[in-house]
Amino acid sequence: MRATTAALALTGCSVALLIGVRAGTGGLPRSALTGADRAAGTHPGVAKGTEKGTPDGTTPAPAPATSTRTTTTPAAATGTFTGAAEDTPYGTVQVEAVVRGGKLTDVTVLQQTHGGRSDQIDAYALPVLRSEALAAGSADIDVVSGATYTSGGYARSLQAALDAARR
Repeated sequence: MRATTAALALTGCSVALLIGVRAGTGGLPRSALTGADRAAGTHPGVAKGTEKGTPDGTTPAPAPATSTRTTTTPAAATGTFTGAAEDTPYGTVQVEAVVRGGKLTDVTVLQQTHGGRSDQIDAYALPVLRSEALAAGSADIDVVSGATYTSGGYARSLQAALDAARR
């Protein structure tokens, strides 16, 4: 009986400790929109009029990662690199990365999820993801809460573009 009580108490303390430690790692939420962007209602890095599918309602096959290279040295890559089109449960996500001197300087969304609530989620999530990617200088970015699938597709497409820059 004492062993069971001790085990339950130890388990409870361990769970409380894990929850407490995990809760402290998230940091404060951040917005990718600057004051000027908020006032203008614009979202940098999001291409206007990008829609999923074709006029006949079919979904095009994912495009392979491509690049427009202006130098050949991998450490000092410069150019515009297109990531692979990544399918998510709510549509396709594809980005284009601009690399100057081996550093990520801009990310533009070429394809994004479309329809229903996806438009609202992307309007918030894509600028945050862009900001995170530019701050990190890589595709190693946090998932935006409520936009898990979009975040994953964005990161995979960006990684494909950065991999193309390194070739």
